Amino acid sequence: MKKFSCFLFSIFLMLFGLLLLNLPVPVGLADNTDFQRVTQPMGLEAEKSLRYFYFQSRYNYVRTFDSWVDHVRFILSPSLSGSFKSTQIIPLKVAQLINAFVAGTDSGRVYFDIRVCGVLFMALHSISVCLIWDSLPVKTWRSRSVLLLFFILIYYDLGYLLYYHSFYGEAVTLAGFLLWLVILLRLVNRKEKSCLMLIAFYLSSVLFIGAKVANIPLGVFIAVFSLIFLLEFISIRPSAQSIAKCAIVITGICAIIIVSNYYYQAVPSWMKKIDNYHSIFFGVLKNSKDPEKDLLHLNIDPKYAVLADTNGYSDLKGFDIYSETFQREVYDRAGPFQVGLFYIKNPGRLVEKLKTSAEASLMIRPTYLGNYLSEDSTEIVKFCRRFSAWETIRKQFNGIAFPVVTGILFLDGIFIFYQFKKMKKPRFRQSSFKFLCLKVTLILFTLIQWIFPVIGNGEADLAKHMFLFNLLLDTVFLIMIADIFLLLEQKQLKVKPVLILTGVLLLTVVIGANPEWFRKDRSIVFGRMNGKELVWEVLDETETHLFLVSKQIVAKRSFSTDSSNLWEFSEIRQWLNSETAGGFLQEFSEDELKRILTIPRKTLIPPDVKDSREFGHQAHFWVSVPGYATQNYNDAYGILRNEKVFLLSVKEWEAFGLFRNKGAEYWLRTPYAQGRTVRIVGEDGYVYHKEADYDQIGVLPALVLKK
Repeated sequence: MKKFSCFLFSIFLMLFGLLLLNLPVPVGLADNTDFQRVTQPMGLEAEKSLRYFYFQSRYNYVRTFDSWVDHVRFILSPSLSGSFKSTQIIPLKVAQLINAFVAGTDSGRVYFDIRVCGVLFMALHSISVCLIWDSLPVKTWRSRSVLLLFFILIYYDLGYLLYYHSFYGEAVTLAGFLLWLVILLRLVNRKEKSCLMLIAFYLSSVLFIGAKVANIPLGVFIAVFSLIFLLEFISIRPSAQSIAKCAIVITGICAIIIVSNYYYQAVPSWMKKIDNYHSIFFGVLKNSKDPEKDLLHLNIDPKYAVLADTNGYSDLKGFDIYSETFQREVYDRAGPFQVGLFYIKNPGRLVEKLKTSAEASLMIRPTYLGNYLSEDSTEIVKFCRRFSAWETIRKQFNGIAFPVVTGILFLDGIFIFYQFKKMKKPRFRQSSFKFLCLKVTLILFTLIQWIFPVIGNGEADLAKHMFLFNLLLDTVFLIMIADIFLLLEQKQLKVKPVLILTGVLLLTVVIGANPEWFRKDRSIVFGRMNGKELVWEVLDETETHLFLVSKQIVAKRSFSTDSSNLWEFSEIRQWLNSETAGGFLQEFSEDELKRILTIPRKTLIPPDVKDSREFGHQAHFWVSVPGYATQNYNDAYGILRNEKVFLLSVKEWEAFGLFRNKGAEYWLRTPYAQGRTVRIVGEDGYVYHKEADYDQIGVLPALVLKK
């Protein structure tokens, strides 16, 4: 593509991305308390009341300014507490300066609009995406057009773009990775490599590596890959230019190693400790059948086994996880290296964690953070669905994520091996050889990011920590599609077999993701509501009774108008069991009412009323992924109450595999950890939470019926 055409197309993509982020209303990601690491040293104030629930676009500065010059001086040197080290601060400072320029020279209180970050990151994002697409070796306009549609579908999915309206390090990770990749592609594809391009490559590497702690391990592989360039420059006739290029590469390798070490050492001590804690007790020991034995393998005293399945913010049984004693007896004995070694020695546990990580990676955006401004939505944790087709497709792989991920990486490996075999004279095909090395590097990156989040931080906030893995896997997938088009163009693959194989694979995936299609549900008609018969699905059957759940949502209403998330005293429970006018049981016959059994059922309660618990010793952990939502249900705070008509608990919902889409959201009776929110099943079959007084959530009643 010509430079001017590429520039115009980048502008088009940038405008497209900005429209997605800002129209009809601006959207982004809510703060999960991590923003303070960045906003505090920048002199900005985040609104704490909006955390988790709502996106915030405007941030006040901690002080007023006498003039525009005073404002700029403060941005460049705020002299505030907070020493969080990250390359994220570089683009954020640029955004602050742009915001200051746009805000004008008026004195007084001004604010920082995070949408400036969106413009800055989107410009970098769009230029990079356009050039990556243009750099792939696909020639025909049809293939390039289809490939472009895939690029837009994936890289412009709102699940990715929402990070640009936030202070999360993932924003710099996304933009930095795309910039790094396009520069590397240009270096690989060009015979002549300019010194300026080499410098840009190492600067982009530093930006990418330093954005988040999780990116740091990749610096080693980038440094190793750079040796290919060094060998290339050494092999040619010595000249001032080749010597300069060698010097740049050597300097770049040293810089990457130094920067990687610097940012790792700069991680605050408290963060290292909490991450280390999670890697052991919410990682290795999570769901462990023998935690004492696992601790012995890690050379840790088995007395700490009581902390198994706990995170750093739960009841720690009286232990101080930040103390010198805990440091000496736990952290010094089992750091990331020892935890990684444990998984290598226990491959079964490694595969188990890989499966968990794969399932957690299906959602691109965090599932517990709202996307809308509070003034644009009364609903908390509301997701924006604009242009989110790719994220929706990914979620269909729930339950089969591990084989799908493995299949993509294996298939791409086959393509790479095949292309290596076709290169009869590699020394005359340096660009092709280096391109294959680049693809191998991307696969290695993906494999590393598949397991490193668990090694470094256990399963705490795992879905969010899988962001880079998602980005890398999607990139590997896109390059694999480009490989298929290239092989078709070269007549090394035929169109018909590719279409047939693609159809078979898609059908297999669709069937695997929807096992309920082949499950024979037994349904019965029982009771009436609004003059219509109610159809129930039989979940379980014994000799004496049937466990039923409604086939369809029967109404939309609030859980409790007083915002309480306690099922025992909820209005929805009263309504479900009411036989009076307006009650759910109003139109049931006398014989039908007699057949509904009243039986004791366990219901969880939130931590703020844990003193009323009848069993359990910790809060119920929340995970949105179907198949993993039960978590520590058996150990969570709970009570036993007699129930007649009730809502499903998260355990009942998961035990009977009710992951199917009901066409709307519906309540569970399981509370969220916070006092006014209740767990729901979303339209996509994932578990979320809403405020108890929100009246647009469906009701899916359940009951036990005497035969």
